[in-house]
Amino acid sequence: MKTALVTPRYPPTHAGGGEISARLLAEQLQEHNVADVTVYAFDGEKEETVGGVPVRRLADVPQYPYTLPNEIAYRKLREEDLDCDVLHAYNMHLHPTVGRLSAHLGVPAVATLNAYPLIDWGDISITPSLQRKVYERTVLRFERPRLKRQMRNIDLFLPLSSAVEQVYRKHGFADADYEVVPNMLDPSFEVPERTSGDSERTQLLYVGYLRDSKGVRHLIDAMDHLCSAYELKIVGDGPEKESLERRAAASEANERIDLTGEIPYERVTKAYTSADVFVHPGVWPEPFGRTILEAMQAGLPVVATDVGGPAETVPQPALRCEPADSSGLAVCIEHASKHRDRIGVENAHLVRERYSSDTVVPQFEAAYERVLGE
Repeated sequence: MKTALVTPRYPPTHAGGGEISARLLAEQLQEHNVADVTVYAFDGEKEETVGGVPVRRLADVPQYPYTLPNEIAYRKLREEDLDCDVLHAYNMHLHPTVGRLSAHLGVPAVATLNAYPLIDWGDISITPSLQRKVYERTVLRFERPRLKRQMRNIDLFLPLSSAVEQVYRKHGFADADYEVVPNMLDPSFEVPERTSGDSERTQLLYVGYLRDSKGVRHLIDAMDHLCSAYELKIVGDGPEKESLERRAAASEANERIDLTGEIPYERVTKAYTSADVFVHPGVWPEPFGRTILEAMQAGLPVVATDVGGPAETVPQPALRCEPADSSGLAVCIEHASKHRDRIGVENAHLVRERYSSDTVVPQFEAAYERVLGE
């Protein structure tokens, strides 16, 4: 089976977890002999092989307005005279292109749903930037109907979680076909030996982008509900970093809160091993959450809010609370700390069982066979 994987960016170009997941998909499909994959990316002009997968970078395309990159990508892909059995759209921004190309070529298409670019962010609890707000009220308002029509040519949508499916059903894709397929573990992710650290306090850890929707402000507020036996490390950067630093400085727990900023990936993996509890306090329907998988691989209990994909990944009800509830976060954190050894072992076993490539890749294979059969 020949699969054309279409994505805006592909490693070593790196913007976040979506690029890591696209690489894992391509490499693991090849390694499991499910498909011969060729990646078509739009982050340069170059042909190369990355991790054993041929990658054709056809052009540099802008992110906004969505019509422009989709028109450029469609024309470039038409010129390629694609030889494939299945088209697979990844990382959202070029899904209209793949739908349009599928209809033109008569080749079946699937698309992973891992973001919400065509939906007004305020509808899903994300505070948009001024640029995004203006775009939504002007250009996107007129672009959206045509781009959605092109997306509807895709035969099967593969949301990372049922939460993503629910969002898309409410925003113009109620009658589409869906099959939930989650992200998979990165087999190259190596968990260092756990360290006890020098502190006798319970070490809480957050890793991720610092923006309003991530809810980190509520995690900082939760520290005021926790006794002095707890300290918090926040790893990451983003537009909310300065306001979070001010919030931490004004907290009674300010001496127990450390915002490290962005750090090298090697140090992030070590941060998992020196932590006792991982906390993911998002307030929006986040599609999945790769850092949650990494924390669970490292044997940590994970506290999360009961919204989006993270709520489906964290199996313990006592470790999930309502979004924007700092006191609820504190209660969950105390429970996680008290039972951390048992829960950590449970989590490490669960992610190996549910999210390994041996479990997830056959789900992609079944999706391809389904659209080919139809």
